[in-house]
Amino acid sequence: MKRIEATDAAFLDVERPNTPPLIGALIVLDPATAPGSFVRHRDILSYLDRRLHLAPNLRKRLMFSPLKLDEPVLVDDENFDLEFHVRHIGLPRPRDRRQLGILAARLMSRPMDVHRPLWELYVIEGLEDVDGVPADAFAILIKLHHAAFDGAAGAAAIWALMQAAPDAEPEPPAQPWVPERAPGVAQWAVGAMFANARQWVENAAALTTLGERAVRGALAARDDPAGLTAPRTRFQAAVSSHRVLDWVIFPLSEFKAMRARLGRPKMNDLVLTIIAGALRRYLERHGENPGRSLVAMCPINVRGAGDALEGGNKVTAMRVAIGTDIADPVERLAAIQRSSMQGKEQAEQLGGTFFADLLALTPYAVRGRVMRGVTAAAERTDQRFAMANLVVTNVPNPPGDWYFAGSKFLAYAAFGPMSPGLGLFHVVTGMDWEMSISVTSTREIMPDIADYIDDLRASYEEVRAIDLMGDS
Repeated sequence: MKRIEATDAAFLDVERPNTPPLIGALIVLDPATAPGSFVRHRDILSYLDRRLHLAPNLRKRLMFSPLKLDEPVLVDDENFDLEFHVRHIGLPRPRDRRQLGILAARLMSRPMDVHRPLWELYVIEGLEDVDGVPADAFAILIKLHHAAFDGAAGAAAIWALMQAAPDAEPEPPAQPWVPERAPGVAQWAVGAMFANARQWVENAAALTTLGERAVRGALAARDDPAGLTAPRTRFQAAVSSHRVLDWVIFPLSEFKAMRARLGRPKMNDLVLTIIAGALRRYLERHGENPGRSLVAMCPINVRGAGDALEGGNKVTAMRVAIGTDIADPVERLAAIQRSSMQGKEQAEQLGGTFFADLLALTPYAVRGRVMRGVTAAAERTDQRFAMANLVVTNVPNPPGDWYFAGSKFLAYAAFGPMSPGLGLFHVVTGMDWEMSISVTSTREIMPDIADYIDDLRASYEEVRAIDLMGDS
């Protein structure tokens, strides 16, 4: 039994039917390297069954305390059923890239059963016209709940299931998996009441420390280009349950060469420059450029080395003014670099665990009710005072060629959750040969997501052209 952290529980508290806190990965695979150049559904089930011990949280479910007096705990699922989590589906005609995006969006729109292990894997067959991949290629969509996995933990769980060679096999577990018995309800309820009482006492000392960190963070933010609030845009509208997803892929070698010729800015700053250029084009085409810079919320992984497979959320964030009010991409990059440095300084002054510590300050019996009330109120009110307009997160992947059930990776995209007032989410990731920018929004906020993908391509080419001309 493992008690989940306050930040993990927060994703359960704020979950609504229209905003399930899900992260996802879409991987296109070529079965030519698999035994017999063909992969059956039962082959995938057997393949996963031999690897579940490498990612223990995949066989754990949430157990909720009586009357929600304490954070939920993760316990072994005594009724774990791999076939419940692994589903087989065909891509609808015309079986092209657009249909793959629509299908992935529909699957990512569906909430999860939080009483089962918090993941699902869809095997998608019939990719006949998707970015030039072979006609017998297939895809997998992996869905993870944010209460059990942040971006780094989710990536670690995903990669634990993959192969570095098409015939690679993991070390078998030392012992066959036998689920541990869950705690008794009465015993847990008594323990929860004592834990809540103890937490009120312990928090008195923590309050002073958090106050000092908040003051340091506020002082560091005095001249923050991001300002106190972000401008109002369409991305701060109400978030529906209708997701739209799309992605764009760039050659990584080309991207690295462009970065080198621009003086080696940080990869994140260069990506933000491209995204900002795309948003500037998109908003101007709709006559909605607010005239001041949009603000991106950029998560920062604060995990220790080697603990990603423990799951949960260990992340803080910084706010970056991304220069959507600046036409020149070189000037925009310089502005982003300044704002990014300021955001990092502010995050450092607050400390990597500030938000987690702040959440943990109040016992769950109180905090959970407050957060559910705040979330419900946020959905009913006009988002006039947003802290950010969009989210941009970078999830690095391990180097080299990778395989799933013997099938070689051809492309990789990833998707993030929506929340009230934050209706646009970017995930930057990739493989040794590519870098992808994946976009999650809603049908109402971004009905023309394909046009925005074209804007990302145009913005990329704009920055690349400056690079190739030697302009600086």
